[in-house]
Amino acid sequence: MDVLGVQGLDPPTGWFEVVQEAEGPVLHLRGDVDSPLVHDIHAGGVDEASLVAVSVEGVGYIDSTGLSMLVRWAQSAARCGRPAVIRRATPRFCRVLELAGIAMLFQVEETRRS
Repeated sequence: MDVLGVQGLDPPTGWFEVVQEAEGPVLHLRGDVDSPLVHDIHAGGVDEASLVAVSVEGVGYIDSTGLSMLVRWAQSAARCGRPAVIRRATPRFCRVLELAGIAMLFQVEETRRS
């Protein structure tokens, strides 16, 4: 039997934390940003509309569910008249946003080397 107690299921490899910073709540993402993690974010009561930024330092993988969550957040931020700020993105993460055709929705700050 594996860690989860169910044969064939891998333990989650992504995690999140919301940190209250001076300008407001910031969502910190690490590991794999996929459907199970997005579900956990919503189940955890994270209010996407209140987020002032998302930090993606340490994100190794993001699927369409994760990208959709970011798009919903960016749209919500735009309706509130503020930018959707992505922090600590790698060039690879920025490239994923470009390939998905959604890079223009975000203001990327503190880009770091991969």
